[in-house]
Amino acid sequence: MPPQGRAWLPPGTGAPTFVRWVWPSTPSYLAHPQAAVLTASRVTGRPREIEVDETILGLLRDGGFGDSHAGGVYHAFVDLALAFAALDAGALAIKDEAREADEEMWTSTDARLPATTRPHIAATAHLLANRMNLSTYPVVLDTLLNGAEARLAATRNESTGTA
Repeated sequence: MPPQGRAWLPPGTGAPTFVRWVWPSTPSYLAHPQAAVLTASRVTGRPREIEVDETILGLLRDGGFGDSHAGGVYHAFVDLALAFAALDAGALAIKDEAREADEEMWTSTDARLPATTRPHIAATAHLLANRMNLSTYPVVLDTLLNGAEARLAATRNESTGTA
């Protein structure tokens, strides 16, 4: 999970709490992967979805993001969460044998490629074998939040005339 202490979040919430509160469906989607794949491409307009949208936008706007920037961060966050819910759940939706074969690819094939013809894969295969079967949602989310904070800081600096 991303580090605590996002300046634009209310005291005590931190990014992990924010993400867990506004995206509570992730564990459900992992338990029901077919639902995740279907939901990733739909807007339901149900009360819980509307409440989550309102909360995300409220946290962003109350944290200092202008409407345009809040809308952009909201859109990116929701798409990211939905995409990763579908991606991570999709891996669970395939048959165990197929998933296990996919997961073994980094050690069964890529790790054995010769450095003479595939130097970059050969140099990193042992690292990739440990990482490629894990979700990168926390890393990508942290990157999104860092980018949003940088844009917010730049906007604040422009409005105050500081560097």
